[in-house]
Amino acid sequence: MTDPQIPVFDASSEFHQNLGLLKVAETAMRKHGDVVMIRASDTRQMLLMAGTDSIRYWKNHQGQFQTELGDIASNAGTTRILIGDALERPENAAIWDASRSGLAAVNAQWDGWAHQSLIDATQALVRDLALNAEAPVDLRPICSLWAVRALCPALFGQALPDPEMVEGLMQIEQFYFAMSTLDAEATATPEALAEFQAARGFLDRAVRAGLAQNSADAPNVLASMNRCLPATLTEAERVDFLRPTLGRLLLEKLNIDGLGLLWTLSHLAQNPDLVAEMAQEVAGCADLYNAPDPETPLCYSVIQEAQRLYPELPFIYRITSKEMEVQGYRVEPRTTILFAPWLVHRDARYWEAPNRFDGQRFMTPPEDRSSYLPFGIGPRVRNRTQFLQHQLSVAVRAVVAEYRIELAPDCKRGNLRPILRSTLAPRGAVPVSFHYRTANTEAATLAL
Repeated sequence: MTDPQIPVFDASSEFHQNLGLLKVAETAMRKHGDVVMIRASDTRQMLLMAGTDSIRYWKNHQGQFQTELGDIASNAGTTRILIGDALERPENAAIWDASRSGLAAVNAQWDGWAHQSLIDATQALVRDLALNAEAPVDLRPICSLWAVRALCPALFGQALPDPEMVEGLMQIEQFYFAMSTLDAEATATPEALAEFQAARGFLDRAVRAGLAQNSADAPNVLASMNRCLPATLTEAERVDFLRPTLGRLLLEKLNIDGLGLLWTLSHLAQNPDLVAEMAQEVAGCADLYNAPDPETPLCYSVIQEAQRLYPELPFIYRITSKEMEVQGYRVEPRTTILFAPWLVHRDARYWEAPNRFDGQRFMTPPEDRSSYLPFGIGPRVRNRTQFLQHQLSVAVRAVVAEYRIELAPDCKRGNLRPILRSTLAPRGAVPVSFHYRTANTEAATLAL
């Protein structure tokens, strides 16, 4: 008796290529079920594993799903290419040991540095909104700037101007997008890609600027790591040895383009009653910037709901390390697997009215945690989830404490639908008005 054949969805046409992978995956799942092979071209295909059964299988067999891919670069593989391997070379073992010592010192100080950056960034956000109070302002640049300010000073200090940091991070995103969409021939020599050269160039400029501007005892990662390196190193060698640690922390901790905050605020702008409830909740909070997240459960529920609808990783690539059986199908080793949190989060089997934003949905935790994975799975993912959700909680609490929020009447509804690609960015401007809650609020905000 032959094994049952995995159904195949042909997505090799130009029409399907233009749809974007998430829309293709959604169509394939609706037609064939939770396990379906998506044929993107004659040389590229991937196995979509949708539904919570697939997620639980992944959680229980993580060793069988490698992060290093063959014809498609995983996020982990792309990160290694971007940051370089200088610390991993055998001839640099002594530098590696020094860097590990430096990283231990960083870990002891990190929470304080990161939290101070978050406070400074959020206070700047509230001040920036005050400058534009009453007039509609596009959320995209405001949220992107907040995300950079909430993290980069803890890593690099004031190395580059904020707009240059924003632009550099966009170049990194473009490199990741290129590595996930170009064919194997194009990505075989990634260092030749213009996207790689731009992204690596930005990281190196940020490190060099930090080396030039930071004092030896500055409270950030770059200064702390640099103190552990031998004094005899050239600047180019220092950049090579610092880039891996700084680049990895940047990519692990960054709220990409501030999209988590953007989508949260865009929905709050359409739910004035919810904002009023949140404002009432935070009114009883003694310190908006230092209160534990559980102290404001409604605010915390709101940001979790936004991440359900707009997960940071809408799809996740893996590759099988050996032959396995999944839901009755035999899967060959070296098969590219596609997990799609976007589909799981919007699946009516697991969520009531899944396409509706319900700010109180997470006041009661979901019965099946396998249906909620905005950042993927694993111990490092849990740490990232806690870090980013805390950032968002602080920012949202500070904004609703000061302002009523209203979507501009001329906001194009199509702009509120994300582009279904590697990141869920809005299709265009998202203009929102921020109105002072009271005259006292206005006076307090302008005094910041």
